[in-house]
Amino acid sequence: MLQIFAAVLAAVTVAQAAAPDASPLPEIGRVRSTAPACAALRDLVLPSFSAAQRADARFLETRARLPRYAEIASDPEHRNGVFRDSALAKLDADATAMLNESLWLDKALRDPRLKDTSDPQVVAEREGLQQLYAVQKTRASQLQEFVMRERIATVRNGIPDNGAFGGHMPPASVVEDPPPAPPPVLNAPRGMPRLTGNNALVDKASLNEWSLNMAAAVRIGENQAAKAFLPIAKSCS
Repeated sequence: MLQIFAAVLAAVTVAQAAAPDASPLPEIGRVRSTAPACAALRDLVLPSFSAAQRADARFLETRARLPRYAEIASDPEHRNGVFRDSALAKLDADATAMLNESLWLDKALRDPRLKDTSDPQVVAEREGLQQLYAVQKTRASQLQEFVMRERIATVRNGIPDNGAFGGHMPPASVVEDPPPAPPPVLNAPRGMPRLTGNNALVDKASLNEWSLNMAAAVRIGENQAAKAFLPIAKSCS
């Protein structure tokens, strides 16, 4: 997507160099044409692409966190403690950040400038943004669902009670065994990874494959959307 996105930016930036006057223009867009499709490209499409890029950068951080989460979730000492809670909180923050970026696309799609069905370029822009929004929203929603399911699994496995009624120090003669490993998940909902809960290598491979598939789906959608925007950007220069 980066190469095509760069080409879109270059195409719309040519307009400033070719323009006879030197009035200031925004950093993003710089489209001099007043055609509706060109205005939408500058004000709606390019900011949306920038939001998608920010979400992609955040997902790179997510992909680095997932293998670590697999290690914690399969560790008998930490699978039901604060380490797992902290790892899930970071993944949840990633999902929230990506969902917030997708709001830029949702807002653009609601803009009245993309409602004109008589202009084929405007129609193409709207369809491209819809595709871009769909892949971005799906990825963030899947990650959010994963976090929710893992939190439910943590509660079901049992969290040690460290509250006020538990006492500050357990009796010296009592040695608590770590909680038993959760039963392996034989089936997972569509789009969700299958974790064993007791084999870090297998679970890391499952999460890596899951995140790779999500990244590939987003990349395909973004490339297709960018290809739709490129001829419009060139026509606006």
